[in-house]
Amino acid sequence: MKIWIGTDMEGIAGVVDREHTARDGREHDRARGWMTDEVNAAVAGCFDGGATAVTVTDGHGTCRNIIPDRLDARARLVNGQLSSLPPSMVAGLDATFQAALLIGYHARAGLHPGVLDHTAWSQTVAEVRVNGRPVGESELDAAYAGEFGIPTVLISGDDVLAADLAQSMPKVRTFVTKRALGRFQADTPHPSVVCAGLRQAARQAIGAAGAIAPYVPSRPVTLELQFHHPMYTDLAAMVPGCRKTGTWSVAFTGDTFMAAFGAFTAMCGVTGIAHYQHR
Repeated sequence: MKIWIGTDMEGIAGVVDREHTARDGREHDRARGWMTDEVNAAVAGCFDGGATAVTVTDGHGTCRNIIPDRLDARARLVNGQLSSLPPSMVAGLDATFQAALLIGYHARAGLHPGVLDHTAWSQTVAEVRVNGRPVGESELDAAYAGEFGIPTVLISGDDVLAADLAQSMPKVRTFVTKRALGRFQADTPHPSVVCAGLRQAARQAIGAAGAIAPYVPSRPVTLELQFHHPMYTDLAAMVPGCRKTGTWSVAFTGDTFMAAFGAFTAMCGVTGIAHYQHR
């Protein structure tokens, strides 16, 4: 069984601040180590559960966070990026995989008291909805996997994320790495305890993969973005197929999630350019 593991950083145990997640943060290198340890626990659990091959994609920020020479030698690593846009989080994911895990993910934007809550390109995007329901990066990446018929079998992050996913993806297993107390505060077990539990959760998830259906939003798929400023709305509405749905929002409707994801990427791109031009 070939397994794909997508990774983020905000949901890793011990991570509670931009000093952990930003490339120039004073504690970023420590957080890279915690992230690598949790990824290794998930990789080991996958092999414990019968995986024959595992690919890990570094999907946070610059996508150069996992420490390559500390990664489990049985796993392959996809890191680096063409840009900071959402496809970097799903780089390397294709129809050759049989199951997906998402490690270190976080609560969607505005889901209080989720640790470091946001959704995708947080500099410009305030909220993302799919078919009218607010979603986070977990649902977006799981839906991307679902387009290939791949089930997402385990997602790890704080308790706020887990509670939200119980509503949007009730069949998917979750593993709680920390209890959120606020956007920049959490109650966290020792990293070694988290890694031991995560390894067991990954093993169990791989063993139950056959019973979990891929996450596939109903079609047609309408993806709507709420922006932080009307200027971003005007720019996003210029993307082919996109339409303004309000002063702060733009939507795209497509026959597949991939079409919607492409429009989502383009909207993040054009608004991101504006953000950096005018900051």
